[in-house]
Amino acid sequence: MRIGLVTQAYYPVLGGVTEHVWHIGKELQRRGHEVTVITGGIHRSMKIGSGKRDDDRDLRVLRHGVQIPLTMNGATMHVTWGWKLGRMLQKIEEREQFDIIHIQSPTDPGLPLIASKVMRTPKVGTHHSFRDSHAFSDLIYRLFRTVIDDAVEKIGQHIAVSPSAEAIVRRYYPDLDVAVIPNGIDTDHFSPEVKPWDRTDDALNILFVGRMDPRKGAKYLFAALPELEKRIANYRVTVVGTSWMKKYYDAQIPLSLRHRVEFKGYAAPEDIPRYYKSADIYCSPATGNESFGIVLLEAMACGTPVVASDIDGYRWVVNPGVEGLLVPPRSPRHLAEAITVLAKDPDLRQRMGQAGREKALQYDWRRIVDRLEPIYERLQAKGRV
Repeated sequence: MRIGLVTQAYYPVLGGVTEHVWHIGKELQRRGHEVTVITGGIHRSMKIGSGKRDDDRDLRVLRHGVQIPLTMNGATMHVTWGWKLGRMLQKIEEREQFDIIHIQSPTDPGLPLIASKVMRTPKVGTHHSFRDSHAFSDLIYRLFRTVIDDAVEKIGQHIAVSPSAEAIVRRYYPDLDVAVIPNGIDTDHFSPEVKPWDRTDDALNILFVGRMDPRKGAKYLFAALPELEKRIANYRVTVVGTSWMKKYYDAQIPLSLRHRVEFKGYAAPEDIPRYYKSADIYCSPATGNESFGIVLLEAMACGTPVVASDIDGYRWVVNPGVEGLLVPPRSPRHLAEAITVLAKDPDLRQRMGQAGREKALQYDWRRIVDRLEPIYERLQAKGRV
């Protein structure tokens, strides 16, 4: 089967949707399908931590338009725009003769929405977004309802990555057929068998992985440091990831406690599992607007217990008291209390780590693509729209 994966952004832009596309593409490719990623062009200023701008990660990639970074929904996202982008997509479609087009976030402005409207190949659309507040999305829907309605109608099968993401779709289309197929995880890459980093001391290692965008909540972990100082004799907070807001978050750390925090910056994909494996506790203090807790699954797959915010997208991943602890968002005190509970009970950490690994295995990418292939086959049989 010839499959086109349409996405606003792909490597070198890092993020959950980028990882989603790459893993689906690689698994489909492993099964013998011909996969092409269709995404935005790379500006010369864009690069990943290694400095590469053209790392397509062993998938065939066609780039058109330009990826424009925007701050929206409490995080940095990329929107692909371009002159005559619709016509370019039609040319690609005619040349490549795809059997299936799979569009990420098919109603998002830019490349996905245009692809949903103009491409005639049978289409699957995966919805990734969740918002605690609906004011902005309601405004967008009112302004562009006719265009969005047309795009939604032309998608053969809608998919949501979680019940939270499904709820956003059903807010505007209550009768739409939406299948919930979650994000996946590479349980061979993220595994208890990976080699941890060598430790230089016996400090309790609390890990944060992710962009330091506002909704990821790193500042609340830093605000918990004074409480942790009272409760735990020896600990360290390891921060993996960066963003243009790094200096702002660095300023949130009390001067007297800066020795407790170690910023690692960008980490290559092959190194991230080693950070999870080296951690005693993984902490994700996100404030909301998360549709799915992929970082929680990564930690759990490595056998690391988690402390995370009790928000919609995380409740579908963590069973409180089994794989980790959930606490009220934006509460440094509750974060410190939960971390302390795990810090003082190594046996509980071990039990939660084992339960987390078992949970993560349910989300292996092989299982996810097992659910996608029948959808592709059914829509392919219907032919072009």
